[in-house]
Amino acid sequence: MQFPKPLRTPIAAAALSALFPGLGQAAAGKPSRGAIVAVPALAVLGALGLILLFDRSSVFNGAFNQAWLTSLLLVDLVALVYHLWAIADSYLLASQAQQPRRRTAPPSTQKWSAVLGVGLIVSGTFVAHGFVASVDMGWQNSLSCISALTPCFADAPSPGQSISMTEDPVVEITDSPDPGGSATPVSGSATPHVSFDPNATFDPNALPSMQTSDQAKNWSSDGQLNVLLAGVDSGAGGSRSSGLRPDTMIVLHVDIASGKAAMIGVPRNTMCVPLPQGVAQHYSKSANGCPAYTYPNMLNWLANDAGWNHPSYFPFDQSSTSAYTRAMLATEQAIGTLTGLTIDGFVVINLDGLVSLIDDLGGININVPKLVADYPCGPKGTWQGKFRVCDLNPGAAAGSSSKVHNGYSVPQMDPAVVRHMQADAANSGGLQVITWSQDSNIAFTVKPGQQHMDGDWALAYARTRIYSSDYDRMLRQQLVLKAMRNTFNPCTVLPQIPGLVDSLGTAFWTDLPLSDASRWAGLAKAILGGNVKSITLDPTTTGSGSTMINPTSWNTVKNLVAHSLDGVPAGGSGGSGGGGFSC
Repeated sequence: MQFPKPLRTPIAAAALSALFPGLGQAAAGKPSRGAIVAVPALAVLGALGLILLFDRSSVFNGAFNQAWLTSLLLVDLVALVYHLWAIADSYLLASQAQQPRRRTAPPSTQKWSAVLGVGLIVSGTFVAHGFVASVDMGWQNSLSCISALTPCFADAPSPGQSISMTEDPVVEITDSPDPGGSATPVSGSATPHVSFDPNATFDPNALPSMQTSDQAKNWSSDGQLNVLLAGVDSGAGGSRSSGLRPDTMIVLHVDIASGKAAMIGVPRNTMCVPLPQGVAQHYSKSANGCPAYTYPNMLNWLANDAGWNHPSYFPFDQSSTSAYTRAMLATEQAIGTLTGLTIDGFVVINLDGLVSLIDDLGGININVPKLVADYPCGPKGTWQGKFRVCDLNPGAAAGSSSKVHNGYSVPQMDPAVVRHMQADAANSGGLQVITWSQDSNIAFTVKPGQQHMDGDWALAYARTRIYSSDYDRMLRQQLVLKAMRNTFNPCTVLPQIPGLVDSLGTAFWTDLPLSDASRWAGLAKAILGGNVKSITLDPTTTGSGSTMINPTSWNTVKNLVAHSLDGVPAGGSGGSGGGGFSC
């Protein structure tokens, strides 16, 4: 078979070999040589085809394997050299085939056209292989961030620096979130003012022993996957840039064999949480109204104590853990003691990075069950009081910023985000509304109904609590996580890796082994849909009427968690025993 004359020119032959090695040689009149040149490319395509047919899970595993990705980088380099050689060889063959017909030297314009053409072809080849290398290296960097001892989004305190426990009032206006509603003065404080017996004791022998810090490597050994999902507001624009103070703590509790799952919300302001024996000995006296052997502060402050303030209290291997890792290990062990579960590992979700991830994936589809709103409020005479009269901190001095609420503050305090949210609201069919804005503060409403949310709207919906409660916010956050699972199919997400390189590394951080990504995806395929139960360990659930844990409410919590999977239907195809995932 002879190629059309226009394709037999040197430039055309080079372009054909750039398209697929060997085509240019065939166009230059050397089909046998072209077949030989094409063998490596055909072999790679054939191997890829066989993998996609018979072992698709290996592609998913390879995407999370640093050694495999490094090998791919080397293969890309070899392929670049091979590709350039094929282009040069086809150009020279086509030039030699034309030489006998030439009587005179080609004009200079033709020479320069040839040089330009070859330059463009070679440049395009470099760009194509460079793009593959860039994605590979960027993805490896993101994986390193996800599994590093210290998250890449963290702004770590100086070595030896302690972190002071600042006032973090639990401020909630729990009546109807209606901007036109009646005035309701409210107040809150960091320490719950509830009658509680500090002499109530926890039996130290009933406390679990210290778990090892490599628990994450053997996460499936007991037939369960128990992961602490912690939401933090850290990094650029975050309000938790010093240390690590999770505002959201949810335990994902999964039976691997059946795929049954529950999401157990642990309020950040839970106090008097019993500690494992290795740590409890350092809290052997009652303090701050809490019994001995319990943590005498809000639970989300334990991370900073373990990481920076009192690292010696938490006997982890100091040589193999960072302050951030130690902070999360201590938090997961305290929650494990509270719930009676062996927590296998943690996944920290950075809210700022989560916004970018949701946007990169095209948003989430979520069915909002009830109206959620946020808008300013403050004492009479303040501009915030014109929206609603309230006194968030009656004990504060007049004019103090802690007495007022300026509305919802958008991520990174960026007015451009407000304009973006307004544009999205205009396309929401009235389900998302911004009624007022000033700089980076807004008054917004999310109405009930099935809707599509981008990252900023999903964050606003999951983050606001001023007109609801911490407990209601936890349920909304669980709803957002379920919506993410239902919206994002791993099979459709994997091809979008090039666009996710930056956002994934700033959205997640975990101590779970990335080599098991395929097994997690297999479980995710079966869970986090309609067959997942949502539980919040609030004062009503524990029966204590208080955020403070006592021996009675501790037993209630453990019993509740032990039966949390009762009545939950098995996954669509079961949990497959945590087996591998394939599309």
